[in-house]
This record gives sequence, structure tokens and C-alpha cells, in this order.
Amino acid sequence: MKFKILVGVGVSLLIIAAGAYMHTDEEFDFADSTGEFNHLFSMLSETKAAYIGQNFSLPDADSNVPVYDKYTLKQRREKGLPLTYGKTREYFYGDHVVYLTFDDGPNKDNTDKILNILEKEKIHATFFLMGKNIEKNPDIVKRIYEDGDAIGLHSYSHDYKKLYRSPRAYTDELEKTEELIYNIIGVRPIISRAPGGTSGHFTKAYWRAVNDLGYIEVGWNALTGDADGTGRTAGQEVTNIQKQLVIRPYLNSHLVILMHDAVGHEATVQALPQIIKLLKSQGYTFRVVTTAIPPAW
Repeated sequence: MKFKILVGVGVSLLIIAAGAYMHTDEEFDFADSTGEFNHLFSMLSETKAAYIGQNFSLPDADSNVPVYDKYTLKQRREKGLPLTYGKTREYFYGDHVVYLTFDDGPNKDNTDKILNILEKEKIHATFFLMGKNIEKNPDIVKRIYEDGDAIGLHSYSHDYKKLYRSPRAYTDELEKTEELIYNIIGVRPIISRAPGGTSGHFTKAYWRAVNDLGYIEVGWNALTGDADGTGRTAGQEVTNIQKQLVIRPYLNSHLVILMHDAVGHEATVQALPQIIKLLKSQGYTFRVVTTAIPPAW
């Protein structure tokens, strides 16, 4: 009995120490440098997210949890901390790996229903959120984070004329959106997706501006057609994915599917269980977008 009590006390102390580690920057950096404490902590508590270091060091490429920063860009500037990881990063390629991604939310109805489906299927996805919708639905932002799904930035306004007026206009909207998210969940995303995609919108100056601030731009290489008119019904969306899996099998090492969860995309909610079933039947594993996601093409 005494032995059991001592073991229980030891584990309790370790859990308390782990809690301190998760909330103090000095201990967080020390644990990163040793690695041993992180390993022991992971055995006691399932990790739902990874955090970049003060020096903007990125997590291991094979990590499959969302990646966040404990500081906003504004806080990094004030503390004199690095703003970016640099110009190179490791990529993760797998065998039949898929990333389900949703743009333009959060939406009170559609996003909630999608989260329910993901929970039932025991998989995770990535949500690129728009600032104006974040302001309307902070509770859904919190749920996405707490469920272990990943959050990315998708501008504040989604207004092409404003966004693509200049690189500064674009990154200003990213910063505004990350501040909104930080105020809700206490961390900020560093993955982002350009509204409409980078093709035809980004010049070298845009890519440089994004990289200089440590944002990782995330494209896509498959889509349901729920925004371009080719996927007006749930059946059409499923058929579109079926066709693309046949046409471009070489993308199975990093298949990134574009979908939308904003108002008007009820068909995507209806199609999602069928799309997941199709992907599972073909042996795909589901990952959240991390800092190691390869370029889409």
C-alpha cells in the first residue's frame, strides 16, 4: 500500500510539473532542449497541439497535431523574438495521406455539423478562418481548437480589392485575424491560405512578405467544386473527388482537398461522410495541416 501511495504521489507531482511546463516560457524552452521531459509528459497526457519555440523552431516533420505560436507577431516584435523560421523547412510525405481543409468559416451551422462528423469518424481536419466570421462565432473557434482540429488564417475581409492592393495590405489582414484568434484561444496560427489562391494574386513581393513574417502558405491540389459551380450537390462533390483520385494518383503522398463551410455550403456537409468513407476505403490516413505540409503542386 505504501508503495502504491508513493507512486501515486510521484505521478501527481509529475503532472503538476507538466502543467507548469505548459504555461511558463522558461520551463517550456528547457523541456524542449532536453526532450526527456516531453517524452514522459506525452505518456501522461495526450498532446492536442504543438508550439513553435521562442526562436521560431518548428516541430518535427512527422508530428500530426496542429501547430501554434504562443506569441502574436506584435508580442514577438515587442520581445525582440524572431518573426520567422527562415527560408527552409522540412516536408512530410506519406503513402495515401489526405488533408481535409475548409475555408471561409466559422459558420454557426455548417462548421458545427462538420465538427460533429469529424468527431464521429475519429479524424481531424483544418479550418482556414476569416476574421469577420471569427467575430461572429468565437465559440466555434474555441471548439475547433479544443477538438484538436487545426486552425489557419484566411484573411479578415476576403475582399480581393483590399487584400491584393499590396503585400502590406495582405499581411495586415493576416495580423488582424491572428489577433482575433489569439484573444479567443490564447495562441495564434502560423499557417495561412490566400483567398482565391496565390495564382494570379501573389507576386514575389507577396511571397517574401509572407515568409518574412513566418506564415506558411497552404494551397490545395483537389477540390469538391463546392465553390466553382461544379459541385452544386452532395453527389456531384463526391463524384468530383472520385474522378480526381483517378486522374492524379501521384498526389496521394499529400492530397489537400479544398472545401468550404460558410453559409450556403450545406451540400458539403451532406457530402462529407461519403467523401471520408471513400478515402478510408482507398487506404488514406487523415492529417491536419502542420508546418511540414509540402507545397500543393
